[in-house]
Amino acid sequence: MSFFSIDNPVFRAISRVGDFFILSFLVLITGIPLITLGASLTALFDVCIKILRKRDENIFKDFFKSFKSNFKQATLIWVPMAVVGVVLFVGLWFWDMRIEIDGDFSSRVFYALNVGFLLVWTAIIHYVFAVQAVFENTVKATVKTAFLMSLKHFPNTIILLACTAALIYGCMISPVVIAFLLFVGVGLFGMIYSVRLLVVFRKHNDALAPADDDGNNEPILQLIKNKKEKGERPDYGKSKVIK
Repeated sequence: MSFFSIDNPVFRAISRVGDFFILSFLVLITGIPLITLGASLTALFDVCIKILRKRDENIFKDFFKSFKSNFKQATLIWVPMAVVGVVLFVGLWFWDMRIEIDGDFSSRVFYALNVGFLLVWTAIIHYVFAVQAVFENTVKATVKTAFLMSLKHFPNTIILLACTAALIYGCMISPVVIAFLLFVGVGLFGMIYSVRLLVVFRKHNDALAPADDDGNNEPILQLIKNKKEKGERPDYGKSKVIK
C-alpha cells in the first residue's frame, strides 16, 4: 500500500480526527440555544453509530438530517430531563447545606434520596439520546427503555459513568482539557460512548448486527437467525423499527 494512498492508516487516522472536529463543531453550534441540545446529542450519536456500522455518507448531511427528524421528540425528552437535573443538583446543594447547619437525621435521609435519584437521572441521560437516535418509539417508551437498559447492562453503565467522571475531573483541573473538549473531544467521546452503546443495542435488535467492509450485514444476520433456531442465542423479543 502506497504511503500516499487514502487507505493508508495515517491518512485514515487524520481523517477520523477531522470527523471528530466537525462533529464537535456541529454539536456546539446547534446546541448553543441549550433547548436544542437534546436534538444535537441525538444527531451526534446517530452519526457516530452510522460510522461504526459503515452506514455514513456525509457527516454534515447525516447530522442535520438526524437533527431535523429527531428535533421534536429529542426536545420533548431533553427539556424535562434538564429541568429534573437542575432540581436534583440544587436539591443536592440544599440538603448538603442543611446537614452542615443542623446535621439532623431527616436532612441526611433526604440527601441520600436526592443522591439516589440523581444517579438514576445520570444513568438515563447516558442512554436516552442514543436510544432516540437508533430506535423508533414514543417519548415515554424511549426514556423507559434507556432506564431499563442502564439497569440490565449495569457494567456498561459504570463504564460510561466513569468516562464522564474522568472528563469532568479533567475539565476541573486543566483548561487544556476544556480546549480539547471544545475542538475534538465532543466528537471523540461521542464515538467512545457509541462503541459501548452499540454493543448494548445489538443485544436488542438484530438489524444492528456488524457489517463487513462493504457495509453488508446479511451474513451476520443469517448467522444470528441460525443460532436462534438452534437455541444458541436468546430471543430478545419484538424488534423495534430502525431509523
